[in-house]
Amino acid sequence: MIRVTQRSCWFVASALVASLPGPASPQSVQWTKNAIVIDGNTAQSALTSVSADGHVLVFNTSDVRITGLTAGQVLVLQDLGARRVLGTVRQGPVTAVATNAAALTDFIQEGAIQFPNKSKDPSILDQQDTTSSIPGVDHLSGLVGDWEYEAKAETADSGPNDIKYSFKASKHISGLDAVINGKGMLTDSGFSFMADIHGAKLQKLYFTAPIEGSLKVDWAVETKGTNSGIGERRLRLPSFFKEIFVANHIPFLYEINANLIFIPGLGGKHDAVSGGFEVTYSGHGGFAATDKDSSPVKEMKASANSVDKVTTSALAAHGVVLAMNAPKIALSFGTTSFMEAVHSSKPAVLKNGVADRYEAQLANVLTKDSEELFRTEGGAYVQWVNEYDYAGSGPMSIVPNCATTHLNLIASGGFDAKLLGIPGKGSFDLFHSESSKTEPDIGGCRVDKK
Repeated sequence: MIRVTQRSCWFVASALVASLPGPASPQSVQWTKNAIVIDGNTAQSALTSVSADGHVLVFNTSDVRITGLTAGQVLVLQDLGARRVLGTVRQGPVTAVATNAAALTDFIQEGAIQFPNKSKDPSILDQQDTTSSIPGVDHLSGLVGDWEYEAKAETADSGPNDIKYSFKASKHISGLDAVINGKGMLTDSGFSFMADIHGAKLQKLYFTAPIEGSLKVDWAVETKGTNSGIGERRLRLPSFFKEIFVANHIPFLYEINANLIFIPGLGGKHDAVSGGFEVTYSGHGGFAATDKDSSPVKEMKASANSVDKVTTSALAAHGVVLAMNAPKIALSFGTTSFMEAVHSSKPAVLKNGVADRYEAQLANVLTKDSEELFRTEGGAYVQWVNEYDYAGSGPMSIVPNCATTHLNLIASGGFDAKLLGIPGKGSFDLFHSESSKTEPDIGGCRVDKK
């Protein structure tokens, strides 16, 4: 099991923090009038089932705080999460509650959530977790949308806060085979976060994360006859690292993960093309915001160590587009963090299926949180995106044997409104570099960037 020391999680850009007004004391959280707060021991004993998607909760208790829940209230289960109440069903001693995600400002009237703070030692998802079928747990290997994937991470020899990770994604469908391999290193991993709330409104927000390390990606695609393309081009890879952090009895989910988009364009029935690139990252990034304005923390840099010459047997014009989002570092509060917190403390309630059977009775009030494939629900994040594209003419083209490769390195950060109870989404550009290479470098071969 990988351990991350307090030093890495206490990473702070001190100059920027000093420029912000100080937050409220971490011990001074006051709840809104709609918040129904259940202490951790009571929550643990009363909660008997959670539905597969986390939206229905079942309690067996006579506690009037739970039996008397009504729509519009926010149920705060200390050390597990907060859920907005949509409706309830009572059957004897059992109360089933329809819920969806709550924002921090839905239940915090006054106070601050701040890391660094005292919390449980973080650890990487271990093999016992990854082989489980528990909802809310990422499997480090599997099949989704015809993509076969596997991922793993381990502590690097260079230090306990340094993580080596790797992944493989492949498709083997009628007439087409594709594979993407990646190996990365993230050194001195960690984050800093602060949200200050006054009058049930966000006053200040701060999030930064260091991203130091490297990533090497190799790809290959081959056609073996008539094919209709790759199909689903996107894949959200499982988290390489995740852990629940708790402040003021409110759990947040810290994750390091990756996503990809792969679009091959091969016109022949027997084409084979492969290539790759390697990049190095340094610095840290994030943002600071108040209720009136915001500013990015632009201390991130990246450079391409190498861009491999593409090997190809294609005779006609062909190309490949690969967008690799890795690493992405996020801290979130929402349905996913709730499921992870439940799994880490009372996993049995996720297995029994009792809560799922109440969905029909709650259907008239139950509205579920919508998901977007690459979005961090209720989260703040910093990420690197590598945009790579290759275009080759092939020997049968009008201008034969031309090849052009583009590589864009992009850093960004942002937050989702659900985390903070503010309108819209905030996003910040933190770094952008472009490189291009054409072989042979002659006018007839040069193509515009895609």
